[in-house]
Amino acid sequence: MAFKGMARRAASAAATLVGPDLAGIYGRAVRQDASTRNPVVLIPGVMGSRLSMPCGGPSMWGGPERVGGFADSQFPEQARAIAHPMGEDAATLSEFSRNLEPDGTMGKVRGRAWGLPVAVRAYEQILTLMGVGGYLNPEGNPARSVLDYGPDVIGTCFEFDYDWRRTVPDNAARLGRLIDLVTNWLEVEADCGRPVKVDVVAHSMGGVVLRYFLRYGQQGLPASGKPKLDWSGAKKVEHVLMVGTPNAGSLTAMERLQVGLPKTPVYPGYSPAIVASMPALYQLMTRTRHKRLVDRNGAALDAFDPELWIDRRWGLADPNADATLRVLMPDVDTADARRRVAMEHLERCLTEARRVHDLLDFAADSPDDLVMQLFAGDGIPTPAVARPTAAGRGLEPVSFDPGDATVTRASALMDERLGQEDPSPRLLTPIRYDAVTFLPTDHMALTRHPTFIDNALYLLLEKPRPSCGYRQPAPQTTGLGD
Repeated sequence: MAFKGMARRAASAAATLVGPDLAGIYGRAVRQDASTRNPVVLIPGVMGSRLSMPCGGPSMWGGPERVGGFADSQFPEQARAIAHPMGEDAATLSEFSRNLEPDGTMGKVRGRAWGLPVAVRAYEQILTLMGVGGYLNPEGNPARSVLDYGPDVIGTCFEFDYDWRRTVPDNAARLGRLIDLVTNWLEVEADCGRPVKVDVVAHSMGGVVLRYFLRYGQQGLPASGKPKLDWSGAKKVEHVLMVGTPNAGSLTAMERLQVGLPKTPVYPGYSPAIVASMPALYQLMTRTRHKRLVDRNGAALDAFDPELWIDRRWGLADPNADATLRVLMPDVDTADARRRVAMEHLERCLTEARRVHDLLDFAADSPDDLVMQLFAGDGIPTPAVARPTAAGRGLEPVSFDPGDATVTRASALMDERLGQEDPSPRLLTPIRYDAVTFLPTDHMALTRHPTFIDNALYLLLEKPRPSCGYRQPAPQTTGLGD
């Protein structure tokens, strides 16, 4: 028995050292041109895109160096820059002015802690994955954000950088414009004799943006009513790889709205009022019907009810937040007026978040030629149910479920058994997945996991595609039963 135990431990240790020979496996597939492979669009998660001041101004989030790379809220101009605008006369949140511009995906962020350099790999690995896949910037490509990893093969991989503070519908419309640009250009430049579709790799919040785009294309969220479910986005996408997407929300997003963003060695901290100005984070909250937020007695709380935020003094509803609001709204003269603007913004964020969830959460049959693959973490205990702390702001976990430390397995699946007293033994979800792969790792490490990398390269580079017509022909027979 001792020998068998040693053998199991040795096999486990060896498994961590064994990895696929990606160059050997995919070396031939890399040399394809655009006639047999699709362009790839990479969508990072929340906080995964750099944000800069307009017209080539300084970076306010994700710059390459700690000094000047992130907005420092100690300076009023920078605090106003990183916060989402409030107080404008707009029918929807998407109509608010853009005070920052997306400026590429965060590959490696550098900072300093206690005088020593610190590197956060962020999306470095997934960007390298696209490089291993042989994608680069074709000369003359008019798209802004394009990855360039070498001169050997004309291939295509496009970063979708977006303002992750803004709403999901707003960013879905921007995604549609990029995909139109990519497909229109390649149909002319590559001359592949077929309508061009894209494959999409979407991490975290990027998957939520993608799902809205698949269903509604570039239709925004109207001031009243609903956009038409026409799957117009799906008509331009062939293969979807969602990675760690909080399809049913995350308690982490909700807590950030209450307590702000803590200071780290890489970026400065931001107060709850600054973070709570960002509409997208409300659209990443958990659903009331899933009973993920409960009171001290275990009863479900409605996180989209403004009265709960007022009662708990969360985010923009904190009466002590006026010092920050005075910085964010220098043209508003009184504390009462500033609070009125902040509360209107809070109510609008909560209302639009509920509307976006309603548009994404109902079951609808996706087109048959759209292939959806999910990669999710299920090896780390992740807060699944939480309640407000007795002291005030913040949440304390009540229970944990398998996940990636940020998104539970059930949220990634959009598991509608959550909150049911007698749940079904089989998954109930409004999302039609063609395949699901679970990985025992954390939220960001999902994009670096060897299993994800290997499978992503197969799906993007090698898997037969019906639209390309590259399939093994039927064997010729002699008619003698051979």
